[in-house]
Amino acid sequence: MFHTKNILNRMMGSSLLASLGLVALLSLAQTDKALAATNPDLGLAATFGILSSTYTNTAGGTTINGDLGYTTGPAVAPTVSGTTYSPPSPIYTQAGIDQGAALTFLNTNIANVCTFTFAPGAIDLATDTTHGPVGVYTPGVYCIDGAASIGGGGTITLNGSGTYIFRMTGALTTSANSIVALSSGASECDVWWTPGGATTLGANSTFIGTVIDPSGITIGSTITWGGRALAFGGTVSTTGDTITVPPCALPAAPTITKVFFPATIASGGTSTITFTLANASGSPLSASFNDTLANMSISVAQSAGGTCAGMRGKTG
Repeated sequence: MFHTKNILNRMMGSSLLASLGLVALLSLAQTDKALAATNPDLGLAATFGILSSTYTNTAGGTTINGDLGYTTGPAVAPTVSGTTYSPPSPIYTQAGIDQGAALTFLNTNIANVCTFTFAPGAIDLATDTTHGPVGVYTPGVYCIDGAASIGGGGTITLNGSGTYIFRMTGALTTSANSIVALSSGASECDVWWTPGGATTLGANSTFIGTVIDPSGITIGSTITWGGRALAFGGTVSTTGDTITVPPCALPAAPTITKVFFPATIASGGTSTITFTLANASGSPLSASFNDTLANMSISVAQSAGGTCAGMRGKTG
């Protein structure tokens, strides 16, 4: 998506190839023509397998392939491949802030409108038939006015490349031996769960995706999880589990270009400067830039001056 800042009516006292210094402030929000579900930018929270205020682990055997963050730590330390952060670490604090921003993005961004809304009440994702084939989900935003579960040791398959968001107002519960599976290009990096109540995962199950749940996350015994348990502000508990943060690509950095038209003007003429800010990250962007326009070239030895007026627009 591209956002354009047009700086109009620049009056120059001499011929030039560029122009005078300019400071502009843009506050931009990502939009998408197709309104396809969009991943958030997790910021510093992206590297955490578990991010919590209280972390409970009472037995050996838990492995976190990623970072771990908590204020109150466990009785038995897990095996951590990354770094463990606690206050007053600024990384821990910022990761909590970034978790909150990602949750807001998943729940309110214009691209993440509900593509399917279940009937009000508790929904078993493994047995529901109203959304499509039993147990099979394609990319989109699934909205539940109530609790969600994967019951009866059932399996749900996420089928196809794209973003999956499961948004519920109530709790998220999976039964023992349940499975979340991927097929046809679906990725752990693109699966998101945003419960309104606490999350509980049943023992000996396989789970996929990032759960953002400040209400708390209870992870049953011997669970294999490809994703993240993000519960900054709440409690996460484990018992002999393996959590692996997926190796996801970082969001694309925004870029900015500028074009003068016409590039050369006579004394007293007008040139339009177009700034194009490209934001391919999928997340809202608030950006400021200070451009000194260092390429200015004056054809004769005289002072340059003039006026500048601007407008903000967007194309995409």
